Amino acid sequence: MTLQLPNLEHADRYTGLFVVDFGEQACVGYTAAEVAMLLESERYADAKVYRIYNAAPDGTMELVGVPAARFQQEAGLLFYRRDMDAAREDFEHLRRLADQTPLPTRAQLLLGVLPADVRLRYVVGLAYPAEVDADVARWMLDHDVSAGDYADGGAGRLATVRATAQIVDTAQLHAAPFRQSRPREEVLASVGRPVQRIA
Repeated sequence: MTLQLPNLEHADRYTGLFVVDFGEQACVGYTAAEVAMLLESERYADAKVYRIYNAAPDGTMELVGVPAARFQQEAGLLFYRRDMDAAREDFEHLRRLADQTPLPTRAQLLLGVLPADVRLRYVVGLAYPAEVDADVARWMLDHDVSAGDYADGGAGRLATVRATAQIVDTAQLHAAPFRQSRPREEVLASVGRPVQRIA
């Protein structure tokens, strides 16, 4: 089955956003958080979701199917340090960078202290919706972010850090304006509009 998608101006700006197929119609341009809102509603729980993996200037789009369960998960990048001062510098650097050049999604930045028997006790974490993992990784590469004496990530590692670390500071990081999620009422009211946000 081929999805009937609307013609988009500046289609490349939609890369990383989502298409939701409601059965009778597919709508383009949802954020991950907006898709989660739709899937949480009883009416749209069975909708099919596709990530816009790539889009060309002529409007051609490459789509990748995303399982609904993915929208209930959170992933993270974690940067570990031996001392608190270095970890605090990483935290402040990431916060300033995200203020100057917003991430492609909302995220939470955290600074934590792990148990005393851990060699790299101080951790800076960036937590975000799992389905935009590739976009956050691209943002980190594009901005040449280097933090921590050691780095890792993933949903499991983030959950472990949250369970074992004493969190001493957090910051909410906002998405770039074009990728900021709308309130639930607006998202539900706009179902049926072929293009959810105009580039």
